[in-house]
Amino acid sequence: MASHFEPRMSPPMVTRSGRQSYGLMDAVARLLILLNLALCVVFPHSFQVPTAVLLALTTLICLFAMRSSEYFDRLLPFYFLGVLVSSFYIWLGFTHRAPMDSVLQNAAVYIVSPLAWLIVSTVTFQQYGIEKTVRILVWLTFIAMASVALFFFAFLTFGKEAVSFLTDEANVNVDGGYAGATILVYGSLIFLCGGAFAEPNVIKNKFARILVPGLLVVCALTSGRSALILAIPIGFIFGTFVRARSKVANASGEQRKSFLLPTILMGVVMIAVVIIIDIVSDRINLSIIFGEFFDELGSGGGSLRTDQISALLEGVLDTYGVGAGHGIGVDYIRSAIYPWRYEVLPLATLYRVGVIGTAIYASIFVVYGIAFTRNFYAGTLREEDIYMGGGFVAALLGTFTNPYMESFIFQWMYFMPVLSIGIVKLHQSNKAGN
Repeated sequence: MASHFEPRMSPPMVTRSGRQSYGLMDAVARLLILLNLALCVVFPHSFQVPTAVLLALTTLICLFAMRSSEYFDRLLPFYFLGVLVSSFYIWLGFTHRAPMDSVLQNAAVYIVSPLAWLIVSTVTFQQYGIEKTVRILVWLTFIAMASVALFFFAFLTFGKEAVSFLTDEANVNVDGGYAGATILVYGSLIFLCGGAFAEPNVIKNKFARILVPGLLVVCALTSGRSALILAIPIGFIFGTFVRARSKVANASGEQRKSFLLPTILMGVVMIAVVIIIDIVSDRINLSIIFGEFFDELGSGGGSLRTDQISALLEGVLDTYGVGAGHGIGVDYIRSAIYPWRYEVLPLATLYRVGVIGTAIYASIFVVYGIAFTRNFYAGTLREEDIYMGGGFVAALLGTFTNPYMESFIFQWMYFMPVLSIGIVKLHQSNKAGN
């Protein structure tokens, strides 16, 4: 028996008519997956209704294109346990006068969209494989960074109206040495930064391998988002540690030459970019940006989040860790429109569904962690696994600053890595079965 995690899949095509049917469905699925990823990664929450419709359509097509998978079947019981937890606590919240909006939104976010992303992610890796999927994410990183640059240019040149179609609260602030903007793609860049700095070797072009980390540093430092800035050292440290034990360079099985070279290269690039920004830019003061970043980090996310933490901890104690129900808030109100929502998602989850419910929610990610750790100790991690792991860890820590996991649009950051470790490309599974 192999020492690393190696799921099996049944052969997908058995008859001529079946091959033709699958061939058409596969092509449509690949196209919809590509469009869905592009919209969710580059324009998150800018076009919510079209994105929801596209995700629903992609899920439907993927249902017909999906082949059987042992790994997917292994994850389903954990999903259904989560459904039971969600259903009970949504009902509990409703019986304690939770708004109907919260009932509908929580059902969508905790029951419907996770299943959609499990299905879509499975078919993504069956159709594209992990190597090509990561390559797509790298290309989307370029587009995401370009969208940030265009947002700054359009806002500063033509005003708020030029970018208002992307977000209702469009703003760019480059005064007093500070830099920041309200661009929703920053949420996606948390994952993309974590992945790129964890494993830059997934960027095949040598020049781009230097350029991308540098541009990501610029995006992060001018974002005004602590979670995005933090994603850089998280990915860097995660990748440096994991690469030291990784023997396989990529999904093709090519051997790695050196695990230290990417670390040294990225370190030099980060230092160079910081020096260049400090010398060239008159409007941006890095000492102010880093000062605010470390102040916020040292204070636990600022006064708004520390107040939330205190109120949520008190709520957990008041409910004895059993859970108050979805849609039920604490005394602290973060949003007048959605009073049941909080930025510190892990603690908010503990308050809503209790200790057992939180453990059940986390179980599907624990399965991923176990599979990743098993491959890590076996020395069989691929470059793409390290990329996905770095992005996942950065996005997971990002839930302490914003409830990204409660957005059906951002859930790709959490479910795609989970499926990436255990789903293999169709032609690879066929070869294994022959």
